[in-house]
Amino acid sequence: MPERGRWGLALFLGLLGVFAVLLLASDRAPKMPSDPDHGIDLPEIRCLSCHGYGQKHPRPEDHPLRDDCFSCHRDAQGKLHPRRDAPTSLPGGWRDDPRLLAKGAR
Repeated sequence: MPERGRWGLALFLGLLGVFAVLLLASDRAPKMPSDPDHGIDLPEIRCLSCHGYGQKHPRPEDHPLRDDCFSCHRDAQGKLHPRRDAPTSLPGGWRDDPRLLAKGAR
């Protein structure tokens, strides 16, 4: 392979690698499913009935220390619906999750 072709291939693979790392490392919150259990008209406390500590689908240990779900999670179409004066801490939320509470104490 000519020298110029090798440099072009190396550049292409390098850019592809950078793109893959950026894509995998993005901090974007997952979208909400399009079903009745994940409606944007529901209160955040309803989210915690499934995603709170000890529930069916608890939040991961690296979840931000916030309970205002709609400020980060987008609807199924990708639109954010932040709520004015949404609580950042709710009963059954991150303050009641020992994994997340330990993270907040660090």
